[in-house]
Amino acid sequence: MNGILPGYKKCFFCGPATGGLGLEIEYDDGKASCEFTAHEKYQGYDGMLHGGIVTGILDEVMWWTLFMETKKICATWKIEAEFKRPILCGKMYHASGQFVSSTHNTYYLSATIKDDAGKLCAQGNASFRRTRGFTMEDITKHLDFRGVPSEIRSLFQSLKV
Repeated sequence: MNGILPGYKKCFFCGPATGGLGLEIEYDDGKASCEFTAHEKYQGYDGMLHGGIVTGILDEVMWWTLFMETKKICATWKIEAEFKRPILCGKMYHASGQFVSSTHNTYYLSATIKDDAGKLCAQGNASFRRTRGFTMEDITKHLDFRGVPSEIRSLFQSLKV
């Protein structure tokens, strides 16, 4: 199952109309990924994307990778980011998450952000745990399915039961 994933309407990172990043995340070969331009309004130091935004992008592609691989609603438990090169405003980057392993109800993932030449700029590792109190229906009602392939759209419908 490959293609564009829905955006969570209320999410700063993947929500299409929150005034946030509006990342368009795709799923392919077991990984969620996106391309993005580092916008100046999210800079920390002059001309560089803020580290909190960088960490959030890593978290976002890891979460979507985890969800698509397990079909479970989880939340970040612990996250670590390492900054290798500055992510410069106005430039295009590629972020990608990867499932690493799981034990009991804890899932471990990694992610990278690379520049358009393929050089590693940031990498992260995180652990996620199951979230109680949210149902698939609670999540699905806030998803924007515009542009999402029918195969992925039907996945969310089948998980609501």
